[in-house]
This record gives sequence, structure tokens and C-alpha cells, in this order.
Amino acid sequence: MKQPWILVGAIFLIGCAGAVRPAQSHRNSDALLVLPGFGYDRAAQESFETAAQALSAEGIDLYVPDYLRRSGFKDTREAFLQFYDREKLSDYERLHVFAFIAGAWTFNPSLDKRPFENLSTVIYDRSPLQERAPRLATEELHFPTWLLFGQLVFQMADSAYQPIDAGKRFKVGIMVETKPTALIERYRETALSYGTVDFSCDQLNQGHDDCIFIPLNHDEMYTRFSELLPEILHIIREGKFRAEANRQPPANIQQSAP
Repeated sequence: MKQPWILVGAIFLIGCAGAVRPAQSHRNSDALLVLPGFGYDRAAQESFETAAQALSAEGIDLYVPDYLRRSGFKDTREAFLQFYDREKLSDYERLHVFAFIAGAWTFNPSLDKRPFENLSTVIYDRSPLQERAPRLATEELHFPTWLLFGQLVFQMADSAYQPIDAGKRFKVGIMVETKPTALIERYRETALSYGTVDFSCDQLNQGHDDCIFIPLNHDEMYTRFSELLPEILHIIREGKFRAEANRQPPANIQQSAP
């Protein structure tokens, strides 16, 4: 069994990977901005760099900022907006966003400050299991979590998801993870004591145009990102995920006694 701090480090890796940019920016009229979360490590960066080549062949420039800040969401959101401005993402004809979990906690409130007028698609990686990880880590592994990641994880543990209202301006898709990570497995009883795990899309507090279920855990969403590209490309082009995508949620996991 791994030591607790190693388990946390495997789940939450801030600052271990750098930004990803196209070699020749603004070559295409579409940009995909991926906002990673605490699972962004060097393996994930390599995965995105591989995906960038495939996306470029499809006429899309890929950007991945290194924006998470130990000091909290205020500085994290400022770092995100600075990256957006520095890379001149407003110059693209169409901007598409893929937000991992912490990315959604960063991006959604930023819509109150910026119109993102070229925003065309927002795709969320959501997980009723993994979204319990910040609270679980701060309660079960308080000091190592603070030592490794600062206030950001604690702020996320104490804050609820803030939904966006897309209206008719841009499309919203949700990919729901259905497998637990090592951290959730290790502290399964604690995670389930927070309440029943309901995978249904309607319980995610986010309006959407389409919602599908992915047989991956949070770590695999990074390292196997290229496997998500067919769905990403389809919703970018058609406003929906592919017809053959899985839209049937797994059975609920019942709450356990605290």
C-alpha cells in the first residue's frame, strides 16, 4: 500500500508540468483551450502534446496553460486570464474549452469578468467521485495536502460548483468519469460517507446540450486524452457527441455510514 502522501501526490500534481502551445500559433481558425486540474503532470503533458499533433491535422490549435496557483483561486483565475491574453486567444474565430474539474472551478467564475465573445464550445470533465477528492484529501491528509498544494485545494474543498448559462451562444458538453482513482479507492468509506454517488447528468448542476459517460478515472482522462478526441471533435463540429457514445449512467453508489 502506498504511503498517504504518495497517494496524494499521485492525484494532485501542481507545477510538475509546463504549458503546451502550438509550434505555429494562430495557423488555424479554431483553438482548443484545455484547463487542467490537479492531475496535470508530465505524463499528462506528453499526452496533450501527442493530442496537439492530431488536433493540428484537424485544423485546431491546442493550448494548455500552467496556471494553478498555491495561493488560491483568485491568483489562479488571474493566471488563466493572463495566459488567455498573452496567447491572443480572442483572435481566433472560434474558441473551444475543455475544462477538467479544477479548470471548471476556474473558468466558470471568469465568465463574469470576460465575455469570451468567440467562445463556441465548452466541454466539462465531471466526476461525482473525484469531485470529493479535495475534501477527502484535506480531511484525511491535511498537512501533506497543504504542504504540497497550498490553499487552492482547501478552497476547492469548501466551494460548490458554479454553473454557467450558455443560452444559445455556445454549446456545452459534459463527459462524466465513471471509475475511481487510487485516492478514492484508498479512502472509499470516507468518500461514500459524504453521500450517495449519483452519476446522472441532471445531478451535476450544469445545463448542457449533451452528456456522456466515459469508462475512465480522473488520471486516465489525462494520460488517455487522445481517446477522447473523436467525441471532442464531434461536439465541436456538430454540437453533440457521437450517436454511439454511452449516455446511460452507472448505478448509484449508496452512502455508507460515517
